Amino acid sequence: MKRRTITLLFTALFGVTGGYGQTARNTRNVSLDPCPGGGATDTLDSISVPSLETLVQVSELVMRGTVVNVLPATRIDPNDWLGIETTSLISVNEVLFGKLAPGTTTISMSQLGGRVEPCTRLVADDPVVKFGEVYVLFLLSDTRSVPPNTTGSPRYAPMGVWSGKLKITDGKIQFLPRASAALHKYDNTDATAFIATLKSIIDSLVPKKTR
Repeated sequence: MKRRTITLLFTALFGVTGGYGQTARNTRNVSLDPCPGGGATDTLDSISVPSLETLVQVSELVMRGTVVNVLPATRIDPNDWLGIETTSLISVNEVLFGKLAPGTTTISMSQLGGRVEPCTRLVADDPVVKFGEVYVLFLLSDTRSVPPNTTGSPRYAPMGVWSGKLKITDGKIQFLPRASAALHKYDNTDATAFIATLKSIIDSLVPKKTR
């Protein structure tokens, strides 16, 4: 089963709802299986962030972090079998822009996708992060009240879904496949050099006294 979810840049991955589970009049054609085919594979549409400068300008927090815990997936709405998201805890290695409350060592980040029996939801454009992975993240506050944030860490969402999540592998930067071409030009850049470039951009766009 495939579903197509529409998301906007400034709502990140919030407001994504499923139309699954509508009542049919002809009960002979109704499947009692809540997840035909085992689940759903989503394709996400989001406004493409055109440049690294824009990513900085629209983000509340820019940081480098390591995934230290991937929590069991949950349903956003108990009545939506495929409204599944996974929340991870990210250790704050370095804050590049923005502020966190004193003593904050981890943030939480929720993504569509995961498995809650008997359903699996996959988002090909935005795979769920894994323990030990390292990212540069461009983030917005996730202020939803449903589902509640029970992690004890402030909750954020990557800007533009895929644009704001840069994976560092073997010391190299890699944007997710559907990021804009302007962002992909940084792919395979040495992470140290990329962060230096990013800091330079931040310095040019955001006066230090206002940070």
